[in-house]
Amino acid sequence: MLERDGEVAGVGQFLAYGTGPFVPGVLWYWTKGPWLPWDDEEAVRAFFRGVLEVAGREGAHTVKIEPEVLEEQQDAKALLEGIGFRKARCDLNQKTTMLVDLDLPEEELLARMKGKTRYNARLANRKGVEVVEPDFEEAWETFYGFMKDTADRAGYPIRRSQEYLHDNMKELRDAGRGHLFFAVHEGKPLAGIYVYTFGNKCWYIHGGSNNEKRNLMPNYLLQWEVMRWAKQRGLMHYDMVGVPRLENLNEGDSMWGIYRFKAGFGGEIADFLGCLDLPVKPARAAAWYRFEPIYYRLYQKLKHEVFY
Repeated sequence: MLERDGEVAGVGQFLAYGTGPFVPGVLWYWTKGPWLPWDDEEAVRAFFRGVLEVAGREGAHTVKIEPEVLEEQQDAKALLEGIGFRKARCDLNQKTTMLVDLDLPEEELLARMKGKTRYNARLANRKGVEVVEPDFEEAWETFYGFMKDTADRAGYPIRRSQEYLHDNMKELRDAGRGHLFFAVHEGKPLAGIYVYTFGNKCWYIHGGSNNEKRNLMPNYLLQWEVMRWAKQRGLMHYDMVGVPRLENLNEGDSMWGIYRFKAGFGGEIADFLGCLDLPVKPARAAAWYRFEPIYYRLYQKLKHEVFY
């Protein structure tokens, strides 16, 4: 925790991942963080001085971050480079996302939508589709089925185990930071999404549908009603997460269909810095950088789970 004059000015929660026996020590990783006053160089440097001191004492060889800093924030980017951060081999979360500004009247949010998206959301409402927040445990198997059906249709794997996803979503739900929503018609769930909330932001993380009654357009109303739900709770940003990177923004990209759907809600592309690595113990950090892809694949093969 970064403090200034007795008040909290920034936070970072690092998870420690053991990398032995191949590379002794641990790697510290903060997904989508830390949260710092990025326009205050003195504060940022003070924070990472403290991080390096504690990380070194705790046996960390590398600190990996994934901050909510945009590529266009050149001063913050240069500051992180000056501290010693370098681009990681790969990004663990989506680097490029679609961000909807909720700090607008509902009428303006609707006006910013593409005509087809607005029409489809209203159509679903007229046809009797409703958006509800079901009991998590009762709805879990149905929701996971939606996720699997959607992944199978799209041709991509769900990299986390069902058990991990259940426990992750349940713990966040119990903490008041995770919410599951269904679009239902005549009592039958048609689609679902799971969102995280933190600070003044809401992330659309997981979703899926069973492809039934697609003509009712449940996914459009589902997204719109969750945006309204987030706005009513004072959240100012709705992050729709993955879209193609700017250099791949074309119809040939595998995520083009996802991009077209998300772009219909009137958001803007947000291109973040992605994963950055800071060596704490240079020799071990260099060894880990070389060995990381092999370790990652071995871990997935043996544990049937992703490492990070």
